Amino acid sequence: MNMVDLPDDGLDLALGGDRTPDDIAALVRQVGYEVDERRVTDLALIAAELVGNARQHAEGPWRMRLLRVAERRVVRVEVEDRSPSLLPVLGRPDDPAAGSGLLLVNRLSVHWGFDRHEDRKVVWAEVPTG
Repeated sequence: MNMVDLPDDGLDLALGGDRTPDDIAALVRQVGYEVDERRVTDLALIAAELVGNARQHAEGPWRMRLLRVAERRVVRVEVEDRSPSLLPVLGRPDDPAAGSGLLLVNRLSVHWGFDRHEDRKVVWAEVPTG
């Protein structure tokens, strides 16, 4: 897949513990280059959820990237952490509250998933640009 950073106003950000979900959402809105307003809101919610999950469940350092996949007309948000064996779960029948954020990610994105590497994982979601 050919991924290219968003022009000039793209996002590749190391995440410390000082950024709130509102801060993350505001950053995503600032770089919503050529993305429909409703989709920017979806992207901001998805980014805040993925960052929150990484902080709550996985080891840092954490990193968030916003990438444009031009040939598919989507913007992809990626959140990286250092817990490659702790994989995301889309809800759990024994605990309705667990994984409910990923249900939101699943509903708002056209695709989502994760890439597992030896020393890290990247959880990602894609939102159409229009």
